[in-house]
Amino acid sequence: MSKSRARSQEAKDKQIKRIIYEARDLFFDAGTSGFSMRALAKRLDMSQSNLYNYYSNKRQLWYDIMTHDFSELENKIQEIVMYHEGNFLALLVKLAEFYFNFAESNYRRYKLMFVLPPPPVDSQDAEEEKFEPQSILMLLNLLETAITQGLIKNIDAKKMSLYLWSVIHGTVLITNTIVFDPKSEISTFGSKEEFRTFVIEQLKDQLSQAFSE
Repeated sequence: MSKSRARSQEAKDKQIKRIIYEARDLFFDAGTSGFSMRALAKRLDMSQSNLYNYYSNKRQLWYDIMTHDFSELENKIQEIVMYHEGNFLALLVKLAEFYFNFAESNYRRYKLMFVLPPPPVDSQDAEEEKFEPQSILMLLNLLETAITQGLIKNIDAKKMSLYLWSVIHGTVLITNTIVFDPKSEISTFGSKEEFRTFVIEQLKDQLSQAFSE
């Protein structure tokens, strides 16, 4: 590859990152139904026709954001599992703490990934049809492996994985409401960190009962 082509590709990649960064915020501010390529182009201070050189429609852009963000999340989960030293309960606690930190680091991104509906589309392309976030499936696989290895009792792995995710996900959502806003008059439940620590301690107590003796 020539130097000029390399620089051209580098400039294109940099522009795509910029588009994705601004698009995340616009999706959050306007909602996936209110999002428009025209509004995004205005934010980017670029022509709409130039924006279409990178993405043909908002659904394609949304899909690119999702694949990028879920890939980042899932790669981090794999790293935690791969380099974990300790028992299985400690691993689950470590994953819960990571999940909280991931959501807290950029809640707008988290909400786009897990809460807001995708932009409407007449039909999905073949690549998008195959896309499925793997985070909860990764948790399910961990539980199934632990059962097979006799680390925990033979529980319903599917229900348990969904239960664990719902508790953690629900905690993320509720700690980002007015209930935990220090400026709110109804904020009487302490800090987000205190409540998340409480949730993890409760899960540890519940999960310890599932461990094989």
